[in-house]
Amino acid sequence: MSEPKTPVLYDARWILIENRFDGVSRYTHELALALAECDDLDITWLVYDTRQLDKLPQRPHLMANNPSNAFAEFFTLARTVNRAKHTLLYSPFFTVGTFGKKFHLVLTIHDLIYYKFRTPPQWLPWYIRLGWWLYHTSYWPMRWQLNRADVVATVSETARQELQGARATKREIVAVPNAANPGFADDTVRDHSAMDGVVYMGAFTPYKNVECVIDAVALVPNVTLHLCGKIPPSRRPEIEARLAKWGITERTVLHDGITDDQYKDILSNTRCAMSASRLEGFGLPVLEAQQRGVPFACADTPIFREVAGESALFFDPNSPEQAADCIRQFADKKISDKYVARGLKNAARYTWQNSAQVAAEICEKLS
Repeated sequence: MSEPKTPVLYDARWILIENRFDGVSRYTHELALALAECDDLDITWLVYDTRQLDKLPQRPHLMANNPSNAFAEFFTLARTVNRAKHTLLYSPFFTVGTFGKKFHLVLTIHDLIYYKFRTPPQWLPWYIRLGWWLYHTSYWPMRWQLNRADVVATVSETARQELQGARATKREIVAVPNAANPGFADDTVRDHSAMDGVVYMGAFTPYKNVECVIDAVALVPNVTLHLCGKIPPSRRPEIEARLAKWGITERTVLHDGITDDQYKDILSNTRCAMSASRLEGFGLPVLEAQQRGVPFACADTPIFREVAGESALFFDPNSPEQAADCIRQFADKKISDKYVARGLKNAARYTWQNSAQVAAEICEKLS
């Protein structure tokens, strides 16, 4: 007789509908796909729009409010889950309505970045951005929220230690790591040292420190900078002015947002990818590039040391000169090939199947 499956209501409301992803949306989607493959879980999707179901394996679903509706989230979400008699809600984010809940709860907090840099995602409506900013002026709302959970998940060991250091919660904190989409994997042998592209994938918020990447490229002649992320209108004049200042406008491509397929094509034809970010919860661009067989250079910070280990070149995020030296080193075929091999091996450590297994164990213990 087979063991009964663990029933889990998975909060898929964080999946963006307009065929795009941010960090939370991508994490939500990829973990959902992997959890759906776990034979010992009985998954039900929690969604607010049926178009989210188009991105998920076929499973039962429960309709609820859009989580961006703060009033409905606080007062109705738990009641909706209670009425459906679900006993365990797993959320890949942490701003979940818990008023009156009668179920076990796993909340996921990705990092503490916005407590240091309070600029919210620019695509959010102004009133959501205002609430976001106010929420992050103090730790106590986060602590209250996380203590409403039974277990708190986060995306890396570095983030787990930061949460513990901030005394973010009394609950157990477990790392359920991020990972790259397996579609980035490519074993085609390429000589990236002979290529001239330098790729930056990420947001343009101040802590991402894209200015260091721009300044580094300015110090290396005959390379082309690919800025792949979506540039907020408020930031674009600053970015364009910096490119003009260093005279590299003509050798910079402002992609202003791209699809995964476009991103993969750009990576396949580039010398290296880079991030000078001062703070990250995980650092997914490292694994995306490495799975594609592309060397990576990144800021020497704890999270990049955790995710990349010895598989990347590191530089001081305050030193464009050091970053530029990394770009030059990758023009050496021997060095480039060494870091391609190390990167492929490193990226293989992180899979969504491994992360889903950790999440499944949390759910089984709670059940």
